[in-house]
Amino acid sequence: MATRSASKIALGAMAQLLPDGQPVAGPQLLAELAHRLVEGAGGRRLVIGINDAHMLDPMSASLVHHLAVTRSAFLVLTARTDVSVPDPVFALWKEDLLERLDVHEFDGTETAELVAEALGGQVDGATVHQLWELSRGNATYLRELVESGLGSGALTRVDGIWRWSGRMTPARRLRDLVGARIGALLPKEQEALELLAFGGTLDGDLLLRRIDADTLEILEHRGLLISYRRGENVDVRLAHPLYAEVLRRRTSALRERAVFQRLAESFDGPGGSAADRVRAASWRLAGGLPTDVEVLIDAAEQAMTAPEPDHSAAARVAAAAVKRGGGFAASIVLAQSLMGLGRPDEAEDVLAGLTAEADTDDRRALLAVTRLGNLYWGTGQPDLAADLMREAQAALWTDPQRPELMTMRASLLMYDGQFTTALTTITPLIADPGRLGAMTVSAYAIAADAFCGTGSHDAAIATADEALRAAYEIGGMAADWAVVQLESVKCGALSSAGRFAEAAELAAAGYRGAIAADRPIAQALYGGWHGIVLVQQGKIRSGLGLLRDATGAMPAGSFPFLPVLFAQTAEASALLGDTTAAANALTQAEQALASGSEACAPWVTLAGAWLAVLGGRTADGADLAAVAADRARRNGQVQPELVALHTCVRLGAADRVLDRITTVAAGVDGPLASVLAEHARALVDADAAGLDAVAERFAALGAILMAAEAAAQAARHYAQLGRSGAATMSATRARRWSEDCEGARTPALALLEAASELTPREREIAALAGSGMTSRAIAERLVVSVRTVDNVLHSVYQKLGVAGRRDLPSVVGVAAGS
Repeated sequence: MATRSASKIALGAMAQLLPDGQPVAGPQLLAELAHRLVEGAGGRRLVIGINDAHMLDPMSASLVHHLAVTRSAFLVLTARTDVSVPDPVFALWKEDLLERLDVHEFDGTETAELVAEALGGQVDGATVHQLWELSRGNATYLRELVESGLGSGALTRVDGIWRWSGRMTPARRLRDLVGARIGALLPKEQEALELLAFGGTLDGDLLLRRIDADTLEILEHRGLLISYRRGENVDVRLAHPLYAEVLRRRTSALRERAVFQRLAESFDGPGGSAADRVRAASWRLAGGLPTDVEVLIDAAEQAMTAPEPDHSAAARVAAAAVKRGGGFAASIVLAQSLMGLGRPDEAEDVLAGLTAEADTDDRRALLAVTRLGNLYWGTGQPDLAADLMREAQAALWTDPQRPELMTMRASLLMYDGQFTTALTTITPLIADPGRLGAMTVSAYAIAADAFCGTGSHDAAIATADEALRAAYEIGGMAADWAVVQLESVKCGALSSAGRFAEAAELAAAGYRGAIAADRPIAQALYGGWHGIVLVQQGKIRSGLGLLRDATGAMPAGSFPFLPVLFAQTAEASALLGDTTAAANALTQAEQALASGSEACAPWVTLAGAWLAVLGGRTADGADLAAVAADRARRNGQVQPELVALHTCVRLGAADRVLDRITTVAAGVDGPLASVLAEHARALVDADAAGLDAVAERFAALGAILMAAEAAAQAARHYAQLGRSGAATMSATRARRWSEDCEGARTPALALLEAASELTPREREIAALAGSGMTSRAIAERLVVSVRTVDNVLHSVYQKLGVAGRRDLPSVVGVAAGS
């Protein structure tokens, strides 16, 4: 084990390996030392492992090189790549004496896989992201973080998912490891690292005014800081985020204040960007320097309206402005920043105290819009939000037709499920965008949601896209949150239209961004939609993992979408046959619905339908699906009604809903709705060929579970007609699709148990033949005779009712000529 202290002592790292004896000296020193090591192995092969070989003393390094050249030992060395190594060690791979393997830091995906394997279960996305951000893929740091989290109880398993609660900070053991890596520092080196630890990334030219170039070069050579080009500038930052954690912990309160004062004095100047002004204001506050309240309010607003809002900085600066008498303007920014930090209850406390100061139409409108968004999406009090909207409508306004009032009126209608009336209210505003001003994005978002609720998915997507373009131009927190809402609406419209791949891609990208930005509400929305879409596609287990991640990202009762997420979790669990998990999730959905919107009710009822099916009560499940359809119709929700009606179809009650599903589907955009209606028609007509066609259309859309169900139903009807070959072909297709559904169980798939099927050997040979291989090539691969191959294929053709090889690819699931 090479160490920094032993690197000053000859053979400091190797001394404990050498047998006791007379000191060795003279020209044969290395040969004699090597001989003693080999002799000490007692005739066995000598293996020497050296950790941190970059810190070997010169004599030990030369001995290692000698052992490699003479092949006296098998050597395994580790060395850092960001520091210099002794010449003899460098020569080991330069002269091909040892094989060099570069072990890179784990990326985010590798970190997720490793942590999940180590903990033996799913880890939520935010926890994985925090672990990677703090460890940056360093295996030692990652292990220490996980172990400290387990030891402290911060990392626990909740509802089957490992989550980290609270701020992730390094424990004492890890701080000691990182402190040893930083090592001893000279005063100027200490000052440089402290400036970077508290100031973050700094301009290189400005840093050089305080710290000489030689000091910075030494620190960079030691791997403690990094400099890099940014356009024409050079920026400098610490080489690892844990260095900042450790350095800040080491610093006393008095010295910390002095560091912030130096930052403010050295890096706060005219001509800086908005981000620079925000940082400067934060530094001045932390350094105890006098700062004008208007400067603080401006800095807080800049932090909130930046392309990537800094909610933490905005909250600190805005809170200071409030204490200094910043009034309404400072308080609004403080509340908005608290909302951005996921602290809605604190934001509501601030907003509720501003009623008296809202003494103009502009202030009343701003307060109402901000508070409504927080009550609905933050504290999870949609009823209180609705009451507040009614109060706002009843208040005295100089202009009763203000865009804010009309937008709130449309929002209230949306909350009550009156999508058509909401569209009628909001359409005049959208037709005259010049009136909207700051409400442009909100008005378009309501219109897009209303279009989606009425089944006009194409209009919903187009409206959402228009609003997204406006949001990107406006920027800031309001637009930032509007993007989340708009993309959520778009995910719903895309998936409802059957454009599953697009919906999944949009949701996955948003989920990654939400985790990176530490935005739990956005994480729940995007992750929830991604999970819903995956379940719709038939990827049940993958979707369930995301749904659990989404429900765990938000506390119960604080999110209007939560009843739907729990309901979808219950449905996915039921499809996988997990009665306990499905029942628990359904209970949570019902509890969340008690304080939520009636608009979520159909989804909760549908989850109950699938739980009934899991219990063997398929007829009861169909009855509950019909109840869900009725609830959706009363709410004016076209898409939930359509899904509920098709659930009746999947559960064997197509004849009960045929006329209704045909009518509803005719008024819904997108290719999916018509396939759902055609599925019902084919079942009622006992049209096996029609069910096969429906299965292919489902598969083309990516809805593989429903494709498997339709194919299984086709197989049953073919069998009833005595067409065993066609039945086997449909059953084979159904099995092929169901294999990709990650263990899903439904009544329709249960029909496959009664259908004839190919034997494993028949399936294997059919797959090879379908890929384009000749009988002779198949025989050679399987070590059988050509005659055996031909006989098996003849049996396959008879079972499947196909003419020959050219029909196999579509049945056994291979690409022709692959």
